[in-house]
Amino acid sequence: MVNCRVHGERSLWKRQHLMKAYKLILYCISTLLVMPCLMAEQKGHIQNEHKTAREFVESFYNWYAPLARNEKIRRSWEKAIRLRTSAFSPSLAQMVEEDAAAQASCDELVGLDFDPFLYSQDPAERYEVGQITRSGDYFRAEIYRVEHGKRSDKPDLTAEFLQKEGRWFFVNFYYPGAPDLVSQLKVRPPCSVPRVGHAR
Repeated sequence: MVNCRVHGERSLWKRQHLMKAYKLILYCISTLLVMPCLMAEQKGHIQNEHKTAREFVESFYNWYAPLARNEKIRRSWEKAIRLRTSAFSPSLAQMVEEDAAAQASCDELVGLDFDPFLYSQDPAERYEVGQITRSGDYFRAEIYRVEHGKRSDKPDLTAEFLQKEGRWFFVNFYYPGAPDLVSQLKVRPPCSVPRVGHAR
């Protein structure tokens, strides 16, 4: 009687362990089958995201470069903020508008003295988007000037942007050897020669 009970317990133990082994094998097989699909899907998502990110930056610069070269338009970056407000973060757009207002009320230079989206006072014929990298939610795109069909050896500036609720927009611009745009907009010299018609 005792031997039968012991034998039965051993058989039950074996069946339980076999079931665990089968489950483990099935899990491993399903993982091996599913993982490549998940990885391929993730890779496709990343590639598509980078594609739309590049399209956003290229679209902006293809539109903006001719505007910046138009000699009839002064301070073209201010016009860009008004015409394509959605292409900039609310905080960046506000800071550029405040800089424009400060300059408009002063007869001396207190605002930006260069194009912040090109990092230049002399716009090139066109601009190309180089390498795009990502860190967290933020993307950075290298921007190169192109003159006479030749691209500059090094990027003129780096545009930082992100996507939120399906919308891409710029948040900052970085310049080689100089403070970034947001940092510069946060520091403005006081106006000592207010323009006539504007309160000091």
